[in-house]
Amino acid sequence: MTEYLDSAHFPATSPSHAAALDRDLASILSDDLQEDMFSMLAGYQRILADNGRRDRWPAIHQKLETLFKCGRNTLVDGPMIGIPVSIRDSDYFKETARRFGVDRSAVAGLELMATAWNMTFCDTGLWMGKTFEPVTRETVAEKTDADEEMLAVYDADATRIGRNFFRESPDPDLIQGLGLPVLTRLWGLRPRPASAGEPIFDTRLSEENRVREQNIPYSMTGGIFLAAPGDSVVPEMNGKPVYQLNYRWPRLEPAYPMTRLIDELVQVAEGIYLGQLVFATRHYSLGNLELPFLPGVPLGKPYAPSDSDPVRNLLSGKGERNYGYQNNGYFLMLDPAHADRIYADDVFPQLRPRPGESGYRETSPVPPKPIPTKKPRRSKGRPARWPDITDWAEGWKNHPDVKRKFTTFIREESPVESDTEDVREMRRDDESILQMLHRVSREISARTAKEDHLRHFENLNRLFRQGVAPRVVNGLFQGHGEPGYNCRVDGREKQDWYGEADVARGFDYYHGATLNLHLGFRETLFQKDEQPDEGLLFPGPLGLFLAEDPIELPNILNLVWQGIGRYIFPWAGKSFERISGRKLSMLLDESPDLTERYPRRVGELQSRPASLPHYDLVEKAKKGYWDRPGPYAEHLKSGPYHHGMSEEDMTFWDREAAANWVDGNNIQDERILAADPLFRIIDMNYRTPDPYLQSISETGPSPFVRQGYCFLGTGDRTSILPMNNGKDRTKTVFQFHYRYPLIGGPAPIGYCLDELVEIADGLFLGQLIYATALNEPFHSSVDPARYRYQLFGYFLLLDDAWEHHRQAIGLDVWRKRPFQP
Repeated sequence: MTEYLDSAHFPATSPSHAAALDRDLASILSDDLQEDMFSMLAGYQRILADNGRRDRWPAIHQKLETLFKCGRNTLVDGPMIGIPVSIRDSDYFKETARRFGVDRSAVAGLELMATAWNMTFCDTGLWMGKTFEPVTRETVAEKTDADEEMLAVYDADATRIGRNFFRESPDPDLIQGLGLPVLTRLWGLRPRPASAGEPIFDTRLSEENRVREQNIPYSMTGGIFLAAPGDSVVPEMNGKPVYQLNYRWPRLEPAYPMTRLIDELVQVAEGIYLGQLVFATRHYSLGNLELPFLPGVPLGKPYAPSDSDPVRNLLSGKGERNYGYQNNGYFLMLDPAHADRIYADDVFPQLRPRPGESGYRETSPVPPKPIPTKKPRRSKGRPARWPDITDWAEGWKNHPDVKRKFTTFIREESPVESDTEDVREMRRDDESILQMLHRVSREISARTAKEDHLRHFENLNRLFRQGVAPRVVNGLFQGHGEPGYNCRVDGREKQDWYGEADVARGFDYYHGATLNLHLGFRETLFQKDEQPDEGLLFPGPLGLFLAEDPIELPNILNLVWQGIGRYIFPWAGKSFERISGRKLSMLLDESPDLTERYPRRVGELQSRPASLPHYDLVEKAKKGYWDRPGPYAEHLKSGPYHHGMSEEDMTFWDREAAANWVDGNNIQDERILAADPLFRIIDMNYRTPDPYLQSISETGPSPFVRQGYCFLGTGDRTSILPMNNGKDRTKTVFQFHYRYPLIGGPAPIGYCLDELVEIADGLFLGQLIYATALNEPFHSSVDPARYRYQLFGYFLLLDDAWEHHRQAIGLDVWRKRPFQP
């Protein structure tokens, strides 16, 4: 035990409970406390700030609970540096969960608040701490409406009025940039007091505290509370003595959610105080509703712990025990006298004062500047940047090579007999093919705003049927233009694939844009030949509702995309690279013993709830769900490539990979970074690209920063959509396969099978295709008709030249980019 931590500080209910707590504390001090308490708690905070390590959160929360229970009750005075350690959802099903023998319900276990916090403000230093200032008895009486219990415990040496510290986030994104301005307005924040003696929130800043505050960078202050010694209001704490910070008094003018908040503090080491966030789950105020001629209408029940009104007590109960208090996370209060240790690289460098802020010193440790890297040379044959074109909207017309590229179709005869019109006639003399598509897209949006019917997409349907499928040549993605790729390079950073590491080979990528979306379930719901099985559709009741009026159905998907989606969804295109026979054989494997063949990959599927549709295929294969083997089963009988496969089968897979398949990923732009921790959880294939490949994209018009939603790309395939095929001839396309079990990825990508054709040099038109028979599990032996594939929209893939043009004309852009030659 230590001077500050002892199991005797907790009022245990039994000797066995006390002994267990003593063992838990001893384990923490022996196993986790290596250097000092600062670094140990910082390690806990980093785990709880990482959405990718949420499997460790319950254990860390248990350790923090142990430390809090064993912490010493003490007073807190003056300014303190603060950092949130964790934020937890309120558990409104807690009692139900305990009946099933668990401490926390599955709903609360999602930890949505923590996930959102970690993606936004977690390490920005928005909240920087608190200060505890002297307060008079008269002020306490005024702020609490002369509450009897509060006045009874008032002590000039122990009772304090407090406020919180806030500062701007460094290099804020859109959400972070709103943080401090929104808090300032909602919580009535005020600027940092400039000098000692300045009145601030019913007290005055003392000279001693002004000096101590110099080590704390903050610009705004507010969020008022009254602090005094008391007993914990959390039932699990058994009335443990704590230093209590109460924000709930109405006359403190708390804004929601502070109307629910009581903080509790204990000391765990010299200069370190551990706090728990405590929120009421019952009988709290949401604030006041201000109405004309009727101001201040209360929403909910204002806080009044000593309320003696019998009517109000009958309705809401009396006393702290009726508020349903719960622990909602932990935070730290750190004495600024230890600022050098607090701001150290192994503790909380994210709180370190920045240049221009209070507390900044030239000697303050700062992170080293990144070493500039030499930009990669473009590979031979990569499209030039045409530095003489300064106007990509219209200037291309004066450049013969670019004009030819932008106005020449790559096409073939459609297999559908009714396609008698030449799609080249769709383009007007003064527009490029991309400008033509922009015009057509706007026309479709206008026509489908009131009626989402596939006939309004007929121009794009015909254009797709007359496009030419790209190919796989020697394991590389190959178009029909000149040179037939956007870039073609090898990576430099090795990445592991099931125990075998190698760099990306033959890497190529294309920018992405969405043209129009369509609710493909409509065609399944309203098919004329037969009524669909309601169980195949989602949601079935919605389908019945739609069937009552199959005519006037607005294109909701397209409207949402045009109005919101394009500005939020960070999809930036697709990348392609060679795939080895080893990897291909694994991703196409549908054997019944996948768990034994690839235990680590199947374990990833099982541990990711978002990949459950893929994991379900593994389980169904194990149980012999399908009667027939898939087309590749014969070459997988001898075992997996990495263990037991025959030489003959290995040769087959090497040849198959080189002739027909590429390894593909969707790429995301910088907007994904705000949700980076979340995507690392939901997408098992999500990753940071090889820095060399990422830097190549930075030399182009629209850089990407992440890869994910992986797929297998394959050429020379017959389209799975009947609308693309004629009576006597079929349409050859390039396909993107997401559905095989070991590909993985978040739902609903497991229902997707896209198709692609090239319509101009470096410009590809894609069909977004999903299965609508949602309860029909995928297997390559099943007739594709069983899955009721339907068109859900069109997208584009573009090389660098087309992307410059797209940004200039504003086709599906989320922001305008200045031209960079």
